[in-house]
Amino acid sequence: MIRILFLLISGILFLQPDLSLGSEPHPIPEIPKEDVGFPLPYYSPVTGTFAEIRNHNLHLGSDFKSYGLNGHSILATFDGYVDEISYSKLGYGLSLNFYSPKYKIKSKYAHLHSFGGGFSDLENLRIALLMMGEKEGFQIKLPQGLFQSKKGNPIGKTGESGSGISHLHLEFRTEKGIINPLFFPDLHQKDNTPPTISSLFIEGGGLPKPLILEAKESEKGIYFLFDEMGNQIKELSLTGKVKVRLSGYDIIRSRNKNNVYGMDLFLNGKEIFRRDFSYLSFEDGAKKHQFYDINRSSLSPPVYFYHMYEQPKDWKEEGFSFDLDKEPSSVGQILEAGLRDASSNRSYIKIIIKNESPNGFIVSGTSGFGKKVSSSDKHFSFDVSKNESTGNGKIEIEDKKDATDLPFSIPKGLILKSKIYKIESVNFTWKGDGQGELILPVSPTNKDSLFFWDSSIKKFSSVAGKRKANGFSFSLSKLGYLMVLEDMSPPSITPMTSLARHIELPEIRSGCFENRYYALNDVGTGFKTTVNLLLDGQTYPYEYDPDRKAIKVTLPKSLYKEKPYLLLEVRAFDFAENISQPFTDLIVTSGWKNDVYASCPESE
Repeated sequence: MIRILFLLISGILFLQPDLSLGSEPHPIPEIPKEDVGFPLPYYSPVTGTFAEIRNHNLHLGSDFKSYGLNGHSILATFDGYVDEISYSKLGYGLSLNFYSPKYKIKSKYAHLHSFGGGFSDLENLRIALLMMGEKEGFQIKLPQGLFQSKKGNPIGKTGESGSGISHLHLEFRTEKGIINPLFFPDLHQKDNTPPTISSLFIEGGGLPKPLILEAKESEKGIYFLFDEMGNQIKELSLTGKVKVRLSGYDIIRSRNKNNVYGMDLFLNGKEIFRRDFSYLSFEDGAKKHQFYDINRSSLSPPVYFYHMYEQPKDWKEEGFSFDLDKEPSSVGQILEAGLRDASSNRSYIKIIIKNESPNGFIVSGTSGFGKKVSSSDKHFSFDVSKNESTGNGKIEIEDKKDATDLPFSIPKGLILKSKIYKIESVNFTWKGDGQGELILPVSPTNKDSLFFWDSSIKKFSSVAGKRKANGFSFSLSKLGYLMVLEDMSPPSITPMTSLARHIELPEIRSGCFENRYYALNDVGTGFKTTVNLLLDGQTYPYEYDPDRKAIKVTLPKSLYKEKPYLLLEVRAFDFAENISQPFTDLIVTSGWKNDVYASCPESE
């Protein structure tokens, strides 16, 4: 430990360039797949997969379920040594890079609680760094071979540091990019269920507007297509260049809607497009627009619209799936689109494509750009003229006077205060937030806010808006319905009964304190993270947990000596100045007696 701290202080360990990875002729090293093992001592389901869409980039690893408990051992995925450790309050949290000199590959473990196994000195180093004032974060390159381990040996503990609740995030990194963990057989989920197909999206092809057909499974892995009236669609008439997107997800072994492993597109039995998410370069990991329709895809809840074509990286051109001008006229072609998982299960849809004008008309492929548009009443405007974009189409705005004939209902306690404006795009995609403005006939009050119903996820989601004297300005990157609602609905507080009594395993748990979690909820403008909390009538401290959207109350178990019961009372507030009904929890302390030990601090 003294030698490690000496190296630390002398600066040898800090932020040295990574020279351990040599040049690679291929993106994925030639490593026997069986030489890579499972990262946990139990067969945990994958809850988040490689290349899933995130707010600013792609998810470049796999998340493994820890069942709401911190402290599970993490295991070395191969023979090697600890190459680097780091800590940050956000992002990866406490993380560890484990390097194989034989195969020149790193496994990165993130959101850890601590280091462990045979690495007691490494855990002492972590504690020492925090004591030395590195509480905001550190990144340390370790000497080669100092902390060695064999495949399957424990090297740390799972936690929830950084972003997200308790889980293990695992990546496999090479010099040039990142490998999908599900590429390795030991990490497969023994899955025999094919991915789910949600819908088929067709754009271009002479269509005046994008066409979305709902997919319904007829038998395992085989889907039929239906229009919005519920009629089965077996053929389409299209012309010219056609863009195909397929929406779907993969359940694997958890309830989460995960990203798929790959996709393919066939025309008359000939494969015309194929993508596998087995590997991504570091550059591609930051360019989600290459793989997804980013104006229709979503992180929460997960909705994935996959490009079934190669999308140029620079946004200067728009890709397409196939060109019917190069095919015989009026000849039916069989289009088949499929999604695959890491276990080679596949789902697909088939539809006949006729090379003819849809409904007898053709929309010109050279129509003008609609990057700056307004509603017919001129009260709503939206501008993406300064955004990177692809496609030669436009954005359309449709204004609706009331909430009738809409695909959603306005939640109870919210009152419509404006027209409803539908934002749609035709053969057009933009990157980032467009800027808009909504003008009201009267000045908005503190209870009036912008609300957005997302057409892709089919639910209300947040929109960045700023209240002005005559209405609102806003930023938006999605398609759907925008409106102003008056918020008369107060927030609510509920105990997190789905959360285990403890979030730590016994070996890392403190017996001195009891943690209670209470979830905050609001259907309107959103709850504030400050609450009024009383314990037996006195103000009591708490923390807000942003990942659980809950307040955390820590109670010393020594209180059992003073009171057999504790009465906790909470009131919550939202941004429309609504106040919740008081929530009360009567806490029984008699069960704490056996948990408390002599070294526990006494309550004051």
